[in-house]
Amino acid sequence: MPLDEVTHSMAADQMLPGACESGSALIVDRVVLIQRDARYDHASEETRLAVEVHLRDGSTVRTELVLEPAQLYAVGIQVERALSARERARSVVPR
Repeated sequence: MPLDEVTHSMAADQMLPGACESGSALIVDRVVLIQRDARYDHASEETRLAVEVHLRDGSTVRTELVLEPAQLYAVGIQVERALSARERARSVVPR
């Protein structure tokens, strides 16, 4: 699915100030990792990554990406695959 077709939703208590007043929905452009160590909470078994959410209106919001154990493993596998693909591409294409 192309990114432009992705729909976004949030609970009323997650809305940014002024979001409803403008009459337009807030659309996420991208989410960027903030360079900080991930935090693991043993009690909840959640891993938290600091992120910055960039909205299409140019504003940004700092928050956390919260991953449960299965999600963390899935992300780990995806990152490993991306790193392997990057290394393969770099070894084939002269710099």
